[in-house]
Amino acid sequence: MDSTIAGLILIVVGSLAMLGAVLNWRIVTRSGKLLNIMLGDTVARVLYFGVGVFMFLKGIETLIGADWVI
Repeated sequence: MDSTIAGLILIVVGSLAMLGAVLNWRIVTRSGKLLNIMLGDTVARVLYFGVGVFMFLKGIETLIGADWVI
C-alpha cells in the first residue's frame, strides 16, 4: 500500500513538472530562480522536464514493482 501511494505521488509530481516546463508555468520556470539565472530559461526548462520524466518513470517502476537500486 505504501509503495502504491509513493508511486502515484511520483507520477503526479513528475507530470506536473513536465507540464510546467512545457507550458512555461511561472511557478516552475520563474526567471528569478537560481537555475534560471545560471543556465538561462530554456536550459532550465529542459532540466525541469528531464527531472519530471525521471520522477514519472520512477513512479511507474514503483507501481509495477520493479524497484531497482540506482
